Amino acid sequence: MQLRTYRATARQLLKGHWQMMATLVIIWLLVEMGTDTLLQSLFETNSFGYQMLNTFANYLFYFVFLNAVFLAAYKLTIKKETRLSDTLVLFRPPFYTHLIILNFIQQLLNWALTFIGLAPFHQLISWQRVFRYTYNGITSMAPYIMQISQNPKQYTTVLAFLLVILAITFLQPLILMYYQILVLIKFDFPQVSMRMLLSLSVLILKGHWLKLLGLGLSFIGWELLVYLTAGIGFIWFYPYLIVSVTAFYQDIKQQRIQIIQ
Repeated sequence: MQLRTYRATARQLLKGHWQMMATLVIIWLLVEMGTDTLLQSLFETNSFGYQMLNTFANYLFYFVFLNAVFLAAYKLTIKKETRLSDTLVLFRPPFYTHLIILNFIQQLLNWALTFIGLAPFHQLISWQRVFRYTYNGITSMAPYIMQISQNPKQYTTVLAFLLVILAITFLQPLILMYYQILVLIKFDFPQVSMRMLLSLSVLILKGHWLKLLGLGLSFIGWELLVYLTAGIGFIWFYPYLIVSVTAFYQDIKQQRIQIIQ
């Protein structure tokens, strides 16, 4: 299929289901924002208590609600009914433990990508900032980028640095989409081992990585619309993206099955 076909398939599948998908996205966002607000009311943001509990929430709790959106998209593509209560299933075996591991794998890939990109510029930004921005994400470096960009003596280095940041920004959605596909494989094969799950992801995506990246990049215009609507468009954009990636997964999985047969 061409990339526009996946997007067209997603729009067709979402007809009559936008409200449910948007509701799940809102629940995911409200859980994250609500929990973070509660933690900030109990602890200073720089305190050990806040950092520890926020880390636990990130690695043991928040991601399940994003996975619930993935599950709803998966059910749309196989013509099954989606219910809000489906989220609770993901907190139980055989899903929860493996979903924790998959979420951590996604984070490791993001750390690795950011560190590999920033490390060559340690003389420009210092090793301390390399590790800090690797852990906290490149969005946290925005004020510092403005500061170093005003130094004309390092124009070439700063320009190269900014290009690397741009490349990281474009590649990170690929990691998120790969993470979604890992979760979708788990939904397809709930009982498989983690090693088999990772092997299946490599097998299914073989020869399709650039196509997956292209699918993500084809949504750049929609992302700009999200920013122009002060983030409100996120609740409509995210279901569109997630269902498109799910349609992509179902297509390439079927192709791989036909090749094996």
